[in-house]
Amino acid sequence: MTFVFFALVFVLYGGINLYIGRRTWQWLQAIAPQRIPRWLFWLSFWLLASTPFVSRFIAGRVPTSLMALLTPIGGYWMSIFVYAGMLLGLVDLIRLMVRLTGSAPKGVGYSRRTLLAAGATVIGLLVGLIGYGTWRARTPVVAEYTISVPKQAGPERELSIVLVSDTHLGYSNSVGRVQAMVAMVNQLKPDIVLIAGDIIDDDLQPFNDQAMANELSKLESRLGNYAIMGNHDVRADELALFRADLAQAGIQMLVDEWVTVDNSLLLVGRDDIGGPRTSGDVVGVPLTEILQGADRSLPLLIMDHNPNRFDDSVAVEAALQVSGHTHAGQLFPFTLITGLSYEQQWGQLTKGPSNLVVSSGFGTWGPPIRVGTVPEVVQIKLRFEP
Repeated sequence: MTFVFFALVFVLYGGINLYIGRRTWQWLQAIAPQRIPRWLFWLSFWLLASTPFVSRFIAGRVPTSLMALLTPIGGYWMSIFVYAGMLLGLVDLIRLMVRLTGSAPKGVGYSRRTLLAAGATVIGLLVGLIGYGTWRARTPVVAEYTISVPKQAGPERELSIVLVSDTHLGYSNSVGRVQAMVAMVNQLKPDIVLIAGDIIDDDLQPFNDQAMANELSKLESRLGNYAIMGNHDVRADELALFRADLAQAGIQMLVDEWVTVDNSLLLVGRDDIGGPRTSGDVVGVPLTEILQGADRSLPLLIMDHNPNRFDDSVAVEAALQVSGHTHAGQLFPFTLITGLSYEQQWGQLTKGPSNLVVSSGFGTWGPPIRVGTVPEVVQIKLRFEP
């Protein structure tokens, strides 16, 4: 079944790229016939189209300098793939409608002038979309929520929690992104910092090579910094090393564990059900089992990378669950798909005494752009009103 799925993905990816390539070649021929050798065009085209997959396959096998070059190229090609496919498809649909309705003189839809105009329009829109998406992905905002909790939290009357998710640190989201995130978080002067998974982007090497843990150690909070695992974080054999690196940076990793914060708050960190840790402890420990031995009289806060298990939190009357994972879709039209796939793809959801806050994330995965979504750092003010 897995083979069939990946085969279909490659056929679809190859077919759409072939369509984009043929339309691009036709446009180039309209501009400068016979100036570019066909073999050179197609060789260059397929080399670019293969970079998203090649960069994943050769990770850890080639110098990091080469990965730092290929990974962004692959990401931007995926951006071109998505929006060039959509725009060219729209142009061809318009041409078809014109031909079927006879609303333009015969041959106009395929004339050299039409090809030049259509091609220039598509390229202009493509450059605009990718330029805007690059800027948007590098311009995060602060999202704010205020939540009342009908429980006593020790001496605390209000806590400022800063949530960050989906940084995807690696070759595309490099050390400069960590520095920007840390500066934003510290400016909010949080009591607690929560990192809700997908800290790295599958590969631990750039995280170590660029000393990103050292930058994370500059996070400042009054009551501590905590993190959980996401589906793009480390494998089972790397987990102990990753936890140790984060601990040295002052960040406590919670993997299906709970901790009491300042004798005021019960914090649970759940492992991600879609993570790459295929050996060792079973992923998906029931929440009731994780909570054994915990003081349930305290307000309960749960960190779970994927928001789809919110009903588990509701069942144990958690005051708050914080999640990420969805990126709010990251790119239109995928925003529509995530909107259908998740009960809450972004923002706040309340069920009884339980609240869910889903972050759109700080970083990007795949294409290093955002269109239709905004990266964010989340500030949650918990007000305890027993």
